[in-house]
Amino acid sequence: MQRSSARHATDSVLATLAGDDCDWCSSGTLVRGRFKGDDAVVCEDCETPAVRVW
Repeated sequence: MQRSSARHATDSVLATLAGDDCDWCSSGTLVRGRFKGDDAVVCEDCETPAVRVW
């Protein structure tokens, strides 16, 4: 797999999950961000990562 294809696949997965409800807290929504320096989808309220790509 080419590097650009892998990046596109990663972006697609992260974009798909953004906007979903957090499974760890009752009031949070998942947003794209960074977790420990890696691309991730994290809860905007509790800051728990749902997906982290490294």
